[in-house]
Amino acid sequence: MAMVDRDDVRELLTSTDPDATLIFVGGACRVVPADRVEGLTVVSRRELQDQLGGSGSGAGGEVSDARLDELAHRLDTVVRELGG
Repeated sequence: MAMVDRDDVRELLTSTDPDATLIFVGGACRVVPADRVEGLTVVSRRELQDQLGGSGSGAGGEVSDARLDELAHRLDTVVRELGG
């Protein structure tokens, strides 16, 4: 079972908080403002947008489901390697 999924990545990218951060705490991922981080920090919205660099985006800058899945898989691996 994945710890980070497409919906987690989408929630981070579409968050209205400019400093949104994806964290892993209590066995689940959550998107919180940077000043409310607790648990394991997975990635900030800014870092994720830098990784995207425009690739995988469709019309209007939307990220494709395939690209969201790819990012979720990579972030899931990070969480597992960090002991999440």
